[in-house]
Amino acid sequence: MPFAYDYLLEFQKQMQRGRCLHHSHGERCDKIIKAHSIQKSGQLSLIAENGHVYRLNNELAVLRKNNGIPDLKKIGIKQASTFLGFCKLHDNQLFEPIDKYPLEPTKEQIALYAFRCLCREYFVKENAVTTISNMTSHTDLNRHQLSFLKHSHLGHSNALANLQRHKSLFDSVILNSDFEQFEFICFTSSSPCQLQFSGVLYPDYDFEGKILQDLGVLTERLDLITFFSAPMENGWAFGFGWHVSSNKTCFPFIQSLANIVANGKKLEDALLRFVISCCENHAMRISWWDGLDADLKAQIIERMHIMTHPHIQVPVNYLMAGCEGVANWNFEYIHTSLPSKN
Repeated sequence: MPFAYDYLLEFQKQMQRGRCLHHSHGERCDKIIKAHSIQKSGQLSLIAENGHVYRLNNELAVLRKNNGIPDLKKIGIKQASTFLGFCKLHDNQLFEPIDKYPLEPTKEQIALYAFRCLCREYFVKENAVTTISNMTSHTDLNRHQLSFLKHSHLGHSNALANLQRHKSLFDSVILNSDFEQFEFICFTSSSPCQLQFSGVLYPDYDFEGKILQDLGVLTERLDLITFFSAPMENGWAFGFGWHVSSNKTCFPFIQSLANIVANGKKLEDALLRFVISCCENHAMRISWWDGLDADLKAQIIERMHIMTHPHIQVPVNYLMAGCEGVANWNFEYIHTSLPSKN
């Protein structure tokens, strides 16, 4: 079989290897479930049409058909955003404060949303590292493919080591109910929600194009921020949450967002651009996407392509411009743990 096909099969095999990522996993774990990284009832159902949403589709067959360009795929909300990362017992117990109650927000809720974001990324990254390790012995590998796998393994392993460090910090917060170790900012809207998302980022450049940390340096000390959408009593929220150990990077990252808004940029454009650029785990309302102008769709797909392609260098200004005029919602209020600036 061709190498690319076998690689895809191996990765799919690893994605079906369920395990519970709860800090106390073990004898108490019961059935491993398809846990939703984006809530089915509280979030996906709000944008679903006939039980379906759009999600990013960068499967091998699609990339070959479209000359490497990803597309969107219609998917049922029962399958959207799921991963085999928790047993039923721990998923139900741990996430009850966010699955059964709207975001207020409390620091406990922020920590749980952040933990869910992190665990999904941890699950995917661990599978990627295992897949690459297993594929280095493939019989059809040529010299260039082997070199690519070795470099890819180095990068993914470093990313996984960083995730392991952050997961240890998050685990400690949850185990000890020490939720004051989290900071957050949430932007709330009463407008109809058109997309839902959940992800993590090692912030490299801020919204003004300034470098925050060099991701090219292999280190286990990269700062991390999580981001997510969440249902509220009267609308929804776009949230950022992070552990205080990442304050050095996350504080200026959020401040740069405030700076561009103060200078006349639209918050809604900036945050949509951020999601499109930094998150592949999202779902969109079908009629919203279908109703966009062709040029706006092309901008979004091209942005997704640039940000997910392993050989295209990410531009330093990727958060500064692009995808303007796509967001048809407004943010009205801000909830944050950060001190106000006089």
